[in-house]
Amino acid sequence: MRAPASALPLVATVAALIAALVWAAPAGAATPTVATYDLGDVALPDRSGLGPLPVRLRGVVAAPTGAGRRPLVLVLHGRHADGCPAGPLDSETWPCPDVQRRHDEGLRHVAFAIARRGMVAVAPDLAAAFTGGWGEPDDRRRWPRIVDRTLTALAQASAAAPGDAPPFGVELSGRIALRRIGVLGHSRSGANAVRAARSRDRPAARTAARIAAGRGPWRSLLLLTPTGDGGRVPAGVPTTVVLADCDGDVGDEGAAYLRAARRRTPAPRLLQVTLRGANHNFFNRTLARSGFDDAPLEVRRCRRSRRLRAPAQQRWIARVAATHFAVTLRSAPRPTWLRRSADAPRRIAGLPVAARWARSSED
Repeated sequence: MRAPASALPLVATVAALIAALVWAAPAGAATPTVATYDLGDVALPDRSGLGPLPVRLRGVVAAPTGAGRRPLVLVLHGRHADGCPAGPLDSETWPCPDVQRRHDEGLRHVAFAIARRGMVAVAPDLAAAFTGGWGEPDDRRRWPRIVDRTLTALAQASAAAPGDAPPFGVELSGRIALRRIGVLGHSRSGANAVRAARSRDRPAARTAARIAAGRGPWRSLLLLTPTGDGGRVPAGVPTTVVLADCDGDVGDEGAAYLRAARRRTPAPRLLQVTLRGANHNFFNRTLARSGFDDAPLEVRRCRRSRRLRAPAQQRWIARVAATHFAVTLRSAPRPTWLRRSADAPRRIAGLPVAARWARSSED
C-alpha cells in the first residue's frame, strides 16, 4: 500500500538514510573526479538579425579514475531563467557570463552519481540555446549546435595524446567510448534530446568517421519532466521518462512519449515513472536554491508540507539516472524496476512511484 501523502517527507528521510547505507559504487571503485570546465567563447551560426550567437562553452565534467574507455552521458538542463539583467521594457539580454545563473552546475550531483557507476558525465551550460536575448528564442536550432560542439570537443579530448593539458580539466585521453553515448534531458532538453536522437539514428551517423567525431547515434535516453513536443522516441533506444506528480511547469506533457510508443508495433523499450510528491524544478539544485517552486499549491497533495523536499528529489534522480545508464550502456545487472517481465514497481530508489511500460512483456 502506498504511503499517504502526508507521510512523504518522513518516508523520504528514512529512504535517504537507507540509501546512504545500501547504495554505493561498484566494489573497488574510487571516488570520481568532478570539475568545471571552460573551453572559451565561440560564435555559432544563427539566423537572428543580431548575427552569430555568442556562446561560452563551459560546464561540469565528472569522470571515474583509472584507464579504459567509458561510456559518455550528457546531462542537459532545461530552459530556465538565466539571470541576465533586463533590457529596455524588461526585455531579455544576452550574454552575461559573469552573472548568469548556472543550471549546468545544478545537475552536478547527477553527473557525480553517473561517474560513480563507471561512466564519463558532462553537463554543458545550455543557457545560450534558450535565451530570448539574442533575437527570437530558437532552441530547436541553437541547442543541437551547442551540444554538437561539446561532443566534438570531447571526441578531440579523448583522441589527444596522454600528457597533453586536458581542456576539460580532467584527463580524458583514451577515456571515452564514443560508440556508447547516453543523454539525460530535463524539460525542454528532453524534447530536444528526442529530436536529436532521431536525427542521429541514421546509417550515416554510424560511420567510423562520424563516431570518431562524437556524432554517432545515441544509445540511451532519460527524459526528466520533458516537454511533450519531441516526437516519437527512436526505435531501439532504451528510454526512461520521469514525470513529477506535482509538476506545475509542464504538467504531464511528458506522457506523450508513452502514448506514442504504445501505438507502435513493436513498442519501443520505454518506461514511464511518475515520482510522487515531486515538482518540476527541484531536481536541479540551482533552481531549488533559487526557490523556484512550481508545484500547484492549491492541490492538496502538492502543498509544501505534503511534498518531497528538494534534497530527496535530487538524491532520487541521481540514483535513478546512474542505474538507468549503467544498465543500458555498461550492461550492469538490471534491477527489478527495469525488468518488463516484473510487475510495475510501486517504489523505486526508496520512494513511491507510479510506473508503466510501453509494453508489458519481455522482447
